[in-house]
Amino acid sequence: MRIAVLGGAGLTGQAAVRNLLENKKVSEVLVGDVNEKALERLSNMYGSGKLTTAKIDARSIEETAAFLRGCDVVINSVQYYYNLEVMQAALKAGVHYVDHGGLYHVTLKQLELDGLFKSKNLTALVGMGAQPGLTNLVAKHASEQLDEMKAVYIRDGSVDLTENPPLFTWSPLTLFDEMTLDAVVLRNGQLVSVPPLSLMERVEFPQPVGVLDTYVTIHSELATFPRSFHDKGLSECDWMEGSPDLLFVKKLADIGFASSSDIEIGGCRVSPRSFLLKLLESRGLVGYRGDQTPNDWEITRLIIHGKRLGKNVKLVYDILFPPKPEWRMSCAQTGVGIPSSTAAMMIAEGEIKQRGVIPPETCINPDEFLKKAETHGIKTTVKEYDA
Repeated sequence: MRIAVLGGAGLTGQAAVRNLLENKKVSEVLVGDVNEKALERLSNMYGSGKLTTAKIDARSIEETAAFLRGCDVVINSVQYYYNLEVMQAALKAGVHYVDHGGLYHVTLKQLELDGLFKSKNLTALVGMGAQPGLTNLVAKHASEQLDEMKAVYIRDGSVDLTENPPLFTWSPLTLFDEMTLDAVVLRNGQLVSVPPLSLMERVEFPQPVGVLDTYVTIHSELATFPRSFHDKGLSECDWMEGSPDLLFVKKLADIGFASSSDIEIGGCRVSPRSFLLKLLESRGLVGYRGDQTPNDWEITRLIIHGKRLGKNVKLVYDILFPPKPEWRMSCAQTGVGIPSSTAAMMIAEGEIKQRGVIPPETCINPDEFLKKAETHGIKTTVKEYDA
């Protein structure tokens, strides 16, 4: 099978590439990225006869489609802003598609392309990373254990125990969007917008994450859960996340560094967001240095309330995302890149047969997929309580 990874020289893309290269069934991995230096580093790192790299601008539908032709699946690891362009390129090239999420609003626009993908007999699996992705499959697993599933509350916590860690281990742009866009929550069966970080809950996660304050932010699960689990009676759902640096990032956003509007400095016009991103990259504060072995940890908890045989039940799932020191990759990278690349291989092998634009919870067997994730150390546990 031939699988392409757009943005494959980036943080999460690298993890997808590594997972694909290590699979004997994959004959070629094509990596497209705009960063030529990062592509060169990737080629030097692996030197695999299966690896092909090219400078590709994912914003160009024609250029991207030409690159994708002849592939079985494309994994979209570029910034979610360009998901629709990459999907159009996949349609032109006639290849299946997987991405890491659309931060709610873009996901809704992607779902509107369902008919086009069905007409081409293609699968577009949207939101197949860690969160969304494994969170969707855990919710699906719970729904299969219950007669009714009334509420799904998702709480995510992370810590970085690496010596001198970077400030950002994944896209600063996405995190700034989470800090500034209104969150969407499901209350009494209705989707409601609330200001970012306006709701807070203290959560005691297992070690090494420990106790963290988690805050409501916008997230893609809310774009699909109400539809996917409507028949189970889902009426309450929200996402909250926490980390030791979250409020600092929110402060950066509040004082204007998240703004995309240009300001004039010394006769030059530049957006605060672009300036900060370049500054962070120049100081090595986005992603780990090549000589670092990441030691970051993330736990995503789903608290699910429902009924079985007329009895109230509460299920609490914890998904542990560990670092992968043998790859010198963080949990933030592998937790996203491993699920997306695993799903891409399943599509290529015909294990995922459903066509159209679909979220993970509608087309993947959760038990089987969670077992695949566990081979990489991504372990899911569940406890049941009377409620």
